[in-house]
Amino acid sequence: MTNGALPHHVQQYQGRLDTVTALLQQNADPAKADGMRAYMRNQFQFLGVPTPARRKLTRPAIKELQATESIDWDFVDACWQNQYREFQYVAVDYLAAVRERLKAGDLPRIKRFIKLKPW
Repeated sequence: MTNGALPHHVQQYQGRLDTVTALLQQNADPAKADGMRAYMRNQFQFLGVPTPARRKLTRPAIKELQATESIDWDFVDACWQNQYREFQYVAVDYLAAVRERLKAGDLPRIKRFIKLKPW
């Protein structure tokens, strides 16, 4: 790391996260967000991107993430910490796509996610 540059793996996940963020924000629908928030009993903030649209928009980023050798936990962590619920859904979609790579040792991390923002 020189000249204040971020490590390569951080640059990669940040780039993917920036792409996902831009896509979801560009397709936000405040009216749908209100309905989604009400459906979830006002427990979470939403951008208003329905599941079919979210999956279509994020499919290229998830495919890119799938192409890496290991699970990008930095990406998952960043999604989980985002205020908008769609980002947690993206993290779940990604983990579902790489489920064959999950190991028993990943369970404590997944349990932490569940406790942090439970359904």
